[in-house]
Amino acid sequence: MSKFVKVQTQLRDLALVKRALDDLKLAYAENQRFTHLWSGFSGEVPIVVRTHGATFGLRKTAAEEYEAVGDDMQMASIRRTLAQIQQRYAYHSVLDATRQAGFDLVEESVGRDNVIRLTVRRWS
Repeated sequence: MSKFVKVQTQLRDLALVKRALDDLKLAYAENQRFTHLWSGFSGEVPIVVRTHGATFGLRKTAAEEYEAVGDDMQMASIRRTLAQIQQRYAYHSVLDATRQAGFDLVEESVGRDNVIRLTVRRWS
């Protein structure tokens, strides 16, 4: 029998989450009702993400972070997808912060280990 689960994240900015989802070409719907049939949970969430392996919602916690809510039978797929979302979220967060500090992106590369390396420079 499946169970309703919550996964904590460090995601705080919904606009950056949407940019990450768009980068990954993941289907999502905003301000939707997410229902977990087996537990009886049903609630409005800001984003419902649909992938080939799972459907899960992102809802805001009291700590002002978004947690993923979904089915434990889909947990492996949810965690894989969340890892990709978190990487793209961090990418956009870093780029936004460096631009605000007056830096420009000079070079970007992705290694075999899927680590994104950014080189930024500020001209004075």
